[in-house]
Amino acid sequence: MINKSTKQACLEKILSSQEFSGSKIYQIYLTYLVNAADEGRSIKETTIAIDVFGKDAGFNPAEDTIVRSHTYTLRKKLESYYYNEGKNDRYRLIIPKGHYQVQFSPKSDKRITLANVRRLYPWLIVLICLLVIMFLWIRNRHVQNQLQTYRQIDMNDPIWKEFIQSDLPVMVVPGDHIFYTDYFEQYGRELTVRDYTINSLEELDSLRSVYPRNNIRRSDEPYFPYHSIWSIPPILNVLYSGNQKPIFRKSLDISPQILDVYNFIFLGSIKTLYTFKHTMANSHFNFGIAPHVVTYTYPDSNKKVSFSTNLHSQGPNEDLVLVLKLPGPAGNTIFIIASYHSLGAPEIADYLTSKSKRSELENLFYSKYGEIPVHFEILFRVTGIDKTAYNSDILICNKISSGP
Repeated sequence: MINKSTKQACLEKILSSQEFSGSKIYQIYLTYLVNAADEGRSIKETTIAIDVFGKDAGFNPAEDTIVRSHTYTLRKKLESYYYNEGKNDRYRLIIPKGHYQVQFSPKSDKRITLANVRRLYPWLIVLICLLVIMFLWIRNRHVQNQLQTYRQIDMNDPIWKEFIQSDLPVMVVPGDHIFYTDYFEQYGRELTVRDYTINSLEELDSLRSVYPRNNIRRSDEPYFPYHSIWSIPPILNVLYSGNQKPIFRKSLDISPQILDVYNFIFLGSIKTLYTFKHTMANSHFNFGIAPHVVTYTYPDSNKKVSFSTNLHSQGPNEDLVLVLKLPGPAGNTIFIIASYHSLGAPEIADYLTSKSKRSELENLFYSKYGEIPVHFEILFRVTGIDKTAYNSDILICNKISSGP
């Protein structure tokens, strides 16, 4: 129990605070409530109106809200005091809602105040995020279970057997774009931006070297373009057909040190292919970002041919799609499906996982090589409206030697 002298000490500290020292009426009102509680007097709205605010015996609470409005403000002033000057006070003076009988409570007695709620904000956000993650995980499990009942594929499928029958773990790599944070004087604050010329961590380091005084740093938030995400479902159909449970990792988290540990399937934007640039040395393709140009150098010759595509629009569109099935550094396999726009990669991912759709490609391989080679390089041109494809053409289709 808190004694009378301690209560008076608490009251005097409150009354002399910045929050109350300039408010005579609230000093009087709070003192009145504390003394009434200490003396065990039962106080009502009418009593307070007469004793504190000078109303007469005819005071009608239904017509005059002076007591309720001052009590509301008094509670807010106490909350403000305990949020600032009184945050380390051992006891808290509380006016329970709906009552005028004040209470002194030890600080350890947790009560829901505006200050406490503010302190709980970060934890509430964490809780909400955990609930969202749990929901997405359950939803993903449901989708995975559904996908396993969809399209089945032959375990010896010539395009996908290295992944279906893989002894190595299979990693699916959605390509993610780099965002970085910097201070912009014209806005007077930091902004997180996407610069289309910055597509690898090396390029971000180069930018830092050009502007060493800027606090340029990579954003931790990933950004996956449509072509990364929309290409995943048909690939999962294939992997689940072989009872493969792939590992997912975004492209910016892939390092050269792990390129011999997994069988990889990269899906997404050509702009995010830099992680696999050394592996692409096995291919005869080179690509540019601005403008969008893919150049093919014919094996054993200096002959080159280039293909280009315009920027994405809301109307008719065309896209270039690189499809590379390459030998990895340790006998593993790296499969790449990458396009400039969101139109191409999802369409070709579906094309390659459908026996009926890819018949033209298979016939082309059989006519050239008498088989579907283990490793190959293909360039498609996909046309459509906005993000909906209606046609795909094979521009380049060649075998890649698996030897040194």
